[in-house]
Formats: sequence, C-alpha cells, structure tokens
Amino acid sequence: MIHHNMINDQIKALDETCLALNKYRNRDLLVLYYPVPYGTMHQNDVSDTYKELRNAGYSKEKKIRNLDILTHTYGGDPIAGYRLAQVIRDFSENAVFLVPEFAYSSGTLLCFAGNEIRFGDYAGISPIDIKISDDTSGRGEVGLANIEYFMDFAKKARESIETSLMGMGSKNTSSVESDLLVKLVEQETAIKVGEYFREQELTGYYANELLSNYMFAHSKNSSDRCDRIIKGLLKAAPSHEFHVDYHMCQGLGLEVKEMGTKESDLAKTIIMSLDELEGKGIICENLSDDWKMPFIRFYPKPVQKKKVKT
Repeated sequence: MIHHNMINDQIKALDETCLALNKYRNRDLLVLYYPVPYGTMHQNDVSDTYKELRNAGYSKEKKIRNLDILTHTYGGDPIAGYRLAQVIRDFSENAVFLVPEFAYSSGTLLCFAGNEIRFGDYAGISPIDIKISDDTSGRGEVGLANIEYFMDFAKKARESIETSLMGMGSKNTSSVESDLLVKLVEQETAIKVGEYFREQELTGYYANELLSNYMFAHSKNSSDRCDRIIKGLLKAAPSHEFHVDYHMCQGLGLEVKEMGTKESDLAKTIIMSLDELEGKGIICENLSDDWKMPFIRFYPKPVQKKKVKT
C-alpha cells in the first residue's frame, strides 16, 4: 500500500516541476498526458479540457495570452484531436505545443493548432494517416498507408511482368494487379477499404483547417505550405509508425523549434513524474481493460511580485 505522505510528495514534486517550466518559459501551461499504451484521445477529453480552462477563470471572451500545451500521446480519435485543438485555441491568443518525447497520429493533428511546435531532445511527431480497428484495444489495426503501399505494389508488379513479357516479344497483359486488389478487398471488405479513404479525406480536411487558421494564419504562401505538409504526413509517409523528428518537420515547412537542454530536461522530468504516478495507479484510472483516463491539468504561471519603490 502506498503511504498518503508519499503520494502527496510525488504530486508536489510534479507540481513543482510544472511550475519550474512555467517560470522558465514565462507562460501558462496545460498538460495533456496520455499514458502508454492505453491512453488515447477520446471525445470525453474535449469537455474535460474545456472545464479545466473554464475553472481556471478563462473563456473565449477572456483568453490566455500565452499558453504552452505539453503533449504526450500515441494518438486516438482524429475528431477528438481536432475538437480538442479548437477548444484550446478558443481559450488562447498564442499557443505553443511542447513535445518532450512524442505526439503521434491525432497528437500530431492537435499540434497543427499551435503557433509553433517545440521539440525536446530526440522527440518527434508522426504521420496522420488513420488506422481503423474493430476493437478498442487497437490490436489488428490496419493503416491506410499500408493499403496504399499494397496498391502501389500491385501496380508495379503488373508493370514489371508486362515489361518482361514485352522483352520476350509477347503482347499479353497481366492480371496480377486486379488479382491482388481482389484479395485485398476480400480480406478487408470493400466497405472497410472505403471507410479508410473517407477517414483519410476527413483527417486531411481537419489538418488543413488547423494549419491554415493557426500555424500559417499570417503566411502569404499558406496554401502551398499546407498542401506540402499534408501530402508529406498523410499520403507520402512510409508507415503510420514513422517517427518524424525536428529536422524532418523543418524540411516539411512546419513552424518548429528545438528546446534548449534545460527546457527539454524540465519537460521530460514532467513526463517521467507522470509515468511514475500512473504506474503506481495514482493518476489515470482504468476506464476499461484497454482504456485509461488522461491527465489534464492547467498550471498558471507564477505571479511576479511588483517591486515596491522606497
């Protein structure tokens, strides 16, 4: 059994590290922590985040001037990620997403609502191609990128065979492409494949909305930048699990910066503290066998005392 004093000490240590990051950055802080592997974005997180910011005294009429959002997630529902992003921007004039380690999938989509993204040492985001599963555990998921690569493989297989036939003087064609695609549809079903492509269009639409309205709101070439990023992270990525680091993000044209060592250490210490608290069952209670509640908390920056003139 964990002693109450020990719990209080660990929570106090977490709060002190968050306040240290507040002080270092001189900005308010919202922590969005999803424990791995069973903490994923759900629609419930939207109202929970809204309540947390409202309880702190803010609203769309009284916005936070400068807000950092420390994000740690493997992803989840892209609709939840988009709605969460819009709630955060309703409450903040300037929003910066801090990624100490990773913000994958829907977490990447969420970060598109930032004026910039700041990466801790060896941190990264991921492609935003969707994955659909028939159960909540995520086991047996198939990413749309995998299907598209399979379709490309089928096309190249046909072209290779037909090139070989032409080299032998044959005018015959190959049915290998259609045969492979039939097998794909048999395995995944036509309805499921259609659902993958519908979800891809939805995710691309959300990404464009967030990038154009927030990160590139004042950019003269906003449309071109959005197109290049969405193509790179939605349709051209090698796989859903591909780790996209700071250097790749910079090449894509995202507004990104690397944290300095002190900032990175503070941000990572917060994640380590949260991991420890979650591992001991102090935070992130089980909502089901394969779904845990996230840790969502707002930390206002310390109020600086005014010097009294003598």
